[in-house]
Amino acid sequence: MLKLWNLTLIILTFSLTLFGTFLTRSGIIGSVHAFSQGSVGQFFLGFLALIVLGAFSLLAWRLERLHAQGELDSIVSRESAFLLNNLFLVAAAFTVFFGTVFPLLSEAIKGTKVSVGAPFFNLVNIPIFLALIFLMGVGPLIAWRRASAENLRRNFLKPVAIGIVAAAVCRLAGVANALVLLCLALVVFVAATIALDFARAARARRRSGDGWLDATWGLALRQNRRYGGFVVHLGILVVALGVAGSQAWSTQTEATLNRGESMELAGYTIRFEGLEGVEESNHAKVVGTFTVADRKGPYTVLTPAKKFYPQEQTPIAAVDYRLGFMEDLYLVLGEFARDGSHATIKIQVNRMVSWLWIGGFLLTLGAALAILPEPRRKPAVAHAGQTAPA
Repeated sequence: MLKLWNLTLIILTFSLTLFGTFLTRSGIIGSVHAFSQGSVGQFFLGFLALIVLGAFSLLAWRLERLHAQGELDSIVSRESAFLLNNLFLVAAAFTVFFGTVFPLLSEAIKGTKVSVGAPFFNLVNIPIFLALIFLMGVGPLIAWRRASAENLRRNFLKPVAIGIVAAAVCRLAGVANALVLLCLALVVFVAATIALDFARAARARRRSGDGWLDATWGLALRQNRRYGGFVVHLGILVVALGVAGSQAWSTQTEATLNRGESMELAGYTIRFEGLEGVEESNHAKVVGTFTVADRKGPYTVLTPAKKFYPQEQTPIAAVDYRLGFMEDLYLVLGEFARDGSHATIKIQVNRMVSWLWIGGFLLTLGAALAILPEPRRKPAVAHAGQTAPA
């Protein structure tokens, strides 16, 4: 149904990959990977033009052979959900493309540098990705061609109710950010749809005589592409929770402490013990010693530093940190007195950042499950007196 659309997306994906490489390698955008003294950027630009013109020329040449086989029967269908999912992803890609290219075009045309930062990308992409999370729950369970009211009620009534209840509980727990509440509700909704689908399939296998192990783990192996995709969805949900949690509950502050003085932030007590100068082989550094105590038990020692290199005009901060499952603590040394009597410290508590890494692991696990070879089905054996099927 979407031959032309799929081929166009493939061409654009490869072309944008080349374009991103061209931007960094040519030195147009400041990057440690830039080869601005060489001519490699011109070769990338020529290759990009060759790929775009050649691919779309071939596409136009074979346009008659790429007509869609069939049409969308209803907006409320799995085909529509897939197409809408594609459109949202293209919109997100265009947002990143526009935000990257616009400052370059503005500087080339007007001669003035324009900064496109996080507020622009958050304003546009956060609603897009929330919509994508919603479609992750709808797409796998909605009916092909045309979904009936019974199909919608059977597959989505309970997950929607569970998502609303989860958002209400989080609101009562003190979460006030509307976007975070919406994200939490959507995450729980999608997780509920995955659990509902898997539970139905496992019950069906149990009724056919399979044991619990074969009806669960065996089911995932027999339909590895489907359930590998579901594991990928779970990974994205964990990443979404990490992003929402880091935005909603992270906190930071900056303070100047005298030697022996303490301060508190988010349940941590940070005490400034002193400064020490250290000479390394290619730089000198000033190391701050801070003891950190929390409600969980004994204190730890963190040693953020400032590194001074002869070839650098400004010092480079060496951040020290303590990582955890639910939250990470970062200390950054700022200005300090030469006699070590006081120092300025930036303290940052980032919550649920580790969930981004866990989500990445689940993404990899789901992809690995999906690409496993499908198990071969054993041919049916005919009993005596029966004719084997052709």
